[in-house]
Amino acid sequence: MVLDALIDFMYFVNGLVWGLPAIIVLLGTGLALTLLLGFMQVRYFGTIVRNMRWKGRRGGGEVHPFKIWAAVMGATVGVGNIAGVSTAVALGGPGALFWMFLTGLFGMALKAVEVTLGIKYRRVRSDGKVVEGGTPYYIRQVPFIGPILAALFALFAFIAAPGIGNMVQSSNVAFGASFVAESYGFDPTIAKWLVGIVLTILTALVVLGGIRRIAEAATYLVPFMATWYILAGLGLWLMFAGNFLDTLITIIRGAFTPLEVAKTAASMAGSPEAAAGGILGWTTYEAIRYGVARGLFSNEAGLGSAPNAYAYGESDHPGRQGFYGMFEVFMDTLVICMITGISVIITGAYTTGLTGAPLAMEAFSRAYGPLAPLIVGVALILFAYTTLLTWAWYGEVNWVYFWCKVLKLPEEPMRWIWRIIWVILILPAAVLAKDYFVVFWDFADTANGLMMIPNLIAVIVLAPVAIALLADFARRYKELSS
Repeated sequence: MVLDALIDFMYFVNGLVWGLPAIIVLLGTGLALTLLLGFMQVRYFGTIVRNMRWKGRRGGGEVHPFKIWAAVMGATVGVGNIAGVSTAVALGGPGALFWMFLTGLFGMALKAVEVTLGIKYRRVRSDGKVVEGGTPYYIRQVPFIGPILAALFALFAFIAAPGIGNMVQSSNVAFGASFVAESYGFDPTIAKWLVGIVLTILTALVVLGGIRRIAEAATYLVPFMATWYILAGLGLWLMFAGNFLDTLITIIRGAFTPLEVAKTAASMAGSPEAAAGGILGWTTYEAIRYGVARGLFSNEAGLGSAPNAYAYGESDHPGRQGFYGMFEVFMDTLVICMITGISVIITGAYTTGLTGAPLAMEAFSRAYGPLAPLIVGVALILFAYTTLLTWAWYGEVNWVYFWCKVLKLPEEPMRWIWRIIWVILILPAAVLAKDYFVVFWDFADTANGLMMIPNLIAVIVLAPVAIALLADFARRYKELSS
């Protein structure tokens, strides 16, 4: 009875931290920062892109800035960019894509502030090695309650990481492999076991080497996986180019369709879209709810995850990494999420009643036929695997902060304990049914959502510092890049 009560309470908290209150707070903070920065993500977009070519090797930090960016992109771009976006369109209608785009735009400002603070408040030795760096290190700067908030963030982060960053991703890698195997007539169970064993070995080889090896692996994997999926998506768009203008009109119309119009369309049922719209309740509220939620939780702006990696990158100015953060959100939400969303609309697959990965699969099947399982399956595998790698580091930073900085345990043994635990969890998650882990995953998901509370408090309190640094970098960009 006590356990059941605790589980019910956990689901209640989950509904709060991933529900409407979280959406309002995250979107509101992103909008406020966008206004305070004077729409920097739009005005300085050229600088954001050119900044990606910076070669590093100046200032403190351990890892090349592009490699760190690739590692963070590996964590941000995940299965949600395919399955999550498809679900948002299925349940929120085509209009959800408009609100997702807008959320990504505001998220660029929120991510820039987080990342800038991560660089500003890290501690670097004279040889460039980062002694202290990550989200809890700037959260503790909040007056009076900072140390408590930092400890809570670290606790939530390392609880969330094994579930959301490891076991869910391991399961999805195995799902992607079994999906491809079954599509081409092979035994999906054998595929799961083989992938689970190989995944455990490959992850151990990377994760046991720390942030440098994770970033090195991401440098090769992330550009390939992004290019793979973007080119496949653009190819699909070209095949259905005649529907592109109608798709954009459908998205805009769906973003502002009131409840009464949706009901009238459903009663008339004059088209597949009208009928499906009535069934799914395509209203303005649903479009905003699913579009904003999927956008925010895809790019992780406001959760405080990314600064745990960015803090270890080479940097000559905190604002420079903030610009890297803006480009990360741009690529995740405004490019890769849009690839999925427009694909399921432009092909008409969104009217089938499917949702999640099967909906994306249906869209790509209409363009590529028997090649679609390979295209989507490889994307699912790579998206999940790179998330698995980088979240290992996110968890490690906060595990070390909680046990070693707060509770004063020795750092080196605690690091190795974390890495070994991380590797051990992979195989059972890959080969066992999801039902075995559902409560654990939901518990980790709740902790993941709770991360945003101490992080957003710190972001709001310390925003003036980050805004000044970002503005200074924007003014001095040419000088610093010469």
